[in-house]
Amino acid sequence: MPIWLEDVIEQICIASILKDSKTTSGRRLSMILIDNAVEFMVKVHGERLVHNKQLLNKKDWAERKRFFEQLVNTVLPRTKAASFQQEILEYHGIRNDLYHGTNPLSVEPHKINCYLDIARKILQLIFDFTMTDEEWKQKTEGIQQTLLPKTEAKGLVSFFDTDDGLAKMQTGLKLKDTDAILLMIYGVQLKTGKAPKDTEELEKCLNYSGHPIRRERLTVNISHLRSANKINKGELTLTTRTRNYIKTKYFVAL
Repeated sequence: MPIWLEDVIEQICIASILKDSKTTSGRRLSMILIDNAVEFMVKVHGERLVHNKQLLNKKDWAERKRFFEQLVNTVLPRTKAASFQQEILEYHGIRNDLYHGTNPLSVEPHKINCYLDIARKILQLIFDFTMTDEEWKQKTEGIQQTLLPKTEAKGLVSFFDTDDGLAKMQTGLKLKDTDAILLMIYGVQLKTGKAPKDTEELEKCLNYSGHPIRRERLTVNISHLRSANKINKGELTLTTRTRNYIKTKYFVAL
């Protein structure tokens, strides 16, 4: 597929995304983008006609293509899309009002839909390129994912003081034992300014938090986390990498 065709398809898809955003600026930008794609397609076909000596000489063409109305009136009558000539000029007029106006104007969704339909039909009638509605939908969804990649929402974890000077955590997340241990160490340091002094103290904090881990299992998990360089050796503090991991994955409230 030629690069210019990929670009036109992408513009049409982005215009559809902006139209569905249901915002004034989104609809305005959608109309401008469709018009840009239509103008580009007409120019591409005009260049082909000039190259094949079916249209003006290069000098006259260079002058004509500078002005949208002259461009459309020169190229469209020589195509199967000639019936859209007047509509395209009218939609271009709307585009100019949206682009050059001093007020933040918008445009009705049905007009955007009509211009989108014309853009797709130009691809079909002039360039013999078609996609089904389902293919357009899939392409648009793919581009939307590229523009706005879905990111995993951070899980909320809250920490509170306890009467004995320790800390407990509260979260609606289902935590693995290892993540609960790391979060609890992190929370104790945040609330008390120091790490748990030993496994017994950490076990107590986990019990307060409703995530009990038996002493033997807790000791084994801590050993594994030290081997994985997540807990520093000789103390119950987190490595820098682990602290950064927690900041990335969780939203911590105090």
